[in-house]
Amino acid sequence: MPESSRTGRPDGKSATRNDLVSSVDLVYRNAKMAIMTGEYAPEAALRLQELAATNGVSMIPVREALRLLEAEGFVEIVPNRGAKVAPLSIADFIDLHQTRVVIECEALRQAIPHITPQQIARARRYNAKLVKQKLQRGNPSYDDHRAFHFTLYEPSGSRWLMQMIGTIWDHTERYRRLGAGFVTPDEVFEEHERIVTATERGDHAAADLALRSHLNKTLDIVRQALQTGVAEPAGATAGADR
Repeated sequence: MPESSRTGRPDGKSATRNDLVSSVDLVYRNAKMAIMTGEYAPEAALRLQELAATNGVSMIPVREALRLLEAEGFVEIVPNRGAKVAPLSIADFIDLHQTRVVIECEALRQAIPHITPQQIARARRYNAKLVKQKLQRGNPSYDDHRAFHFTLYEPSGSRWLMQMIGTIWDHTERYRRLGAGFVTPDEVFEEHERIVTATERGDHAAADLALRSHLNKTLDIVRQALQTGVAEPAGATAGADR
């Protein structure tokens, strides 16, 4: 398709190929975040016309965005029946969790010899920020929580580990929110601080143990939430903080 080729827009004006790519990216990002945060519930129908109207685009970028999300496992497209959000399951989360433990512990192991005092300080600032957010609204920022962990992993220098961890994180976010209400701000701080302290000391064994313990606690909480159908205790506010 030539770069100057055009396609229709909801306002009746012509749009370039770049406009179409931008529209696909817009729908993709918005729909993915809505799925990750639970705004679009597991197995909820994804209606093309509603997605088009919500994002101010035509049906073409909506279909392309849903194909991308299907390829990543966030969406299921059923022929002649439309698209829906992928379901959650205990088996899927255990698989995700086991993969996450392997690659995150390896990233931390590789990062420890290279991490700087500045990066340690940055991780602690993020941890304090997460606790404050949980106290204020019960829902720490996904971006800040991700930044805390990635600050500790990125000194590994492994582009592929970071890419794989990012993919796993996007999928586990849907599950983490189920059990987030069972975790107190003090637990968030203490578990994260144990990881940071061991990393700062250069203690590979202690850092690995602290990270595994942190992740395994998430597994236990989410598994219980999935088995009982209870996403949070009475009076708690759900949010992703693990």
